Amino acid sequence: MSERDDRPKTPDRSEDLKDFDRRLSEKIAQHRGKTPQENDTSNAWSVSVRYGSGFAGGVLVGTALGWAADKFFDIAPWGMLVGLILGFAAGLRNIMREAAAANAETAAKAENTGRDAGAKPGSDATKEEE
Repeated sequence: MSERDDRPKTPDRSEDLKDFDRRLSEKIAQHRGKTPQENDTSNAWSVSVRYGSGFAGGVLVGTALGWAADKFFDIAPWGMLVGLILGFAAGLRNIMREAAAANAETAAKAENTGRDAGAKPGSDATKEEE
């Protein structure tokens, strides 16, 4: 005896799957074409944490060296005060160095793409010459 298949036949979905596959491939290609900066939405957060940690590191190291000088030379509180001031200066130097590197990187990217680094999207500086 043969068993009869009473289930309703499903419509052919091969065209739908091909369309889905095509749209998915296009989206993947668009995503791969973006720069890491366009893909990274937390870029501003990572930059601010990097700047803050560089500054805090400078202040902490300067203060620790000043405290060590206080203990070693028995000149309290002058060693820690001088260390704190020098650490503050070192932290600011770290921030300035990192900001200069970021500006140089932005300028290099703008030069490679032919855009003005300070131009806003849609301004005349970003439009291609016709």
